Amino acid sequence: MNKALIITGITASGKSKVCVELAKKYNGVIINCDSKQIYKEIPIITAQPVELESIPHKLYGYVSAQVNYSVGLWLQDIEKEVKSAWKNLQLPIIIGGSGLYIKSLVSGLSSIPKIDDDIRVMSRNLYEELGKQGFYELVLSKDRMIQGKIHENNFHRLLRAFEVVTQTGKSIFTWHKETTISILDNFVMYVICPPRNCIYNKINKRFTSMVELGVVNEVKQLFDMNLNPWLPAMKAHGVPEIIKYLKNEVTLNEAINTAQINTRHYAKRQYTWFKNQFSNAKFIDDSARLIELDF
Repeated sequence: MNKALIITGITASGKSKVCVELAKKYNGVIINCDSKQIYKEIPIITAQPVELESIPHKLYGYVSAQVNYSVGLWLQDIEKEVKSAWKNLQLPIIIGGSGLYIKSLVSGLSSIPKIDDDIRVMSRNLYEELGKQGFYELVLSKDRMIQGKIHENNFHRLLRAFEVVTQTGKSIFTWHKETTISILDNFVMYVICPPRNCIYNKINKRFTSMVELGVVNEVKQLFDMNLNPWLPAMKAHGVPEIIKYLKNEVTLNEAINTAQINTRHYAKRQYTWFKNQFSNAKFIDDSARLIELDF
């Protein structure tokens, strides 16, 4: 029976480092499950792994930031990589913190029709016009099923819910009940959830380190591409904040501080999301413990 190992968890929880050791131990191939680490122009700010030669790493830095990439496209790509690993008698080690990607991988993807471009543009314009609270109330008026399921601060999920109900006339949660079949039927999932104060400190240090590694220049090159600000790559953690600095709207220290705060808020949401979505997964508080386990 073909097996797979899924390692997910809170951002900055040490997933990448431990997966290299696991790949060495189990003759594994590391396959990316992070929705921003796929973009080739932003390796520093998305913390893409640097140890790519000693262990096979797949689906990292292979998509242009100009592409409006989606979970549906990623599922097609990862299916090829997983099957290739099995064909070569290797263990697929799927790693990343993007909850929607992992959820779609193990539970299937809902069969929501493609959203028209004009609806996408209209949705974003409405958000900018109405603001966070006003847009939330608008979405709620069209889709009562979001109440208690999507927080008003979760812009991406709110926007998606609005697009879906506008395009199809049905709630996104109704569509979620109609899903495709997962390509994995024999896998083990570990969720790394270290103590929050530990994660928050690592987030702060990691972003400071990114600045030292040249992340400002990396984002400047991305900014100079004149991309649509709604493209996924433009919303990677830290990118909007550094762009504000490049536009002389804030100081570099202000940009760093805001990026750290926003990433900590994201990590906080991850703790809740993983526990609610993956109750059957194995939760651990220290990534190093994975090396000691038998899979």
